[in-house]
Amino acid sequence: MIKIDNTFKNLFKSTLMVVLISTMCAFGGFLFGLNFYGIFFIVFSLQYILFFCISQITKSAFVEKTKQKELDKLESLSTILNCAYCNKNNIMIFTPNDNNRIEFKCDHCEKSNVVTMQFLVARVTDSINLPTVTGIPLEN
Repeated sequence: MIKIDNTFKNLFKSTLMVVLISTMCAFGGFLFGLNFYGIFFIVFSLQYILFFCISQITKSAFVEKTKQKELDKLESLSTILNCAYCNKNNIMIFTPNDNNRIEFKCDHCEKSNVVTMQFLVARVTDSINLPTVTGIPLEN
């Protein structure tokens, strides 16, 4: 048995729906004395034009949203670093991955630099109320 791809199933379903809707509208027009095939092709064409416009609007909104998410990610992972050779500022955008070696090329002298990162972990502490030097207790 041949397995039909979901894309072709969806294409078949949507085409069938467009044909059925066009047929029903054409039949309704035929009952009022209008040309069946004329109404059928007009409704058929209008549906494809309408659905094409809707898909383009949806697609562009999705692309814009995706771009904004990517920019938000990059913004949090960018920093200004000085070149180790010429000591000039460079904006570096990096993506954390399994590789411990992160490099960037200087915009001014075109030499490669290696970035090392170190993370420190600290405990969360609660503040304590100590009297001030004047002897008046602090208020919260």
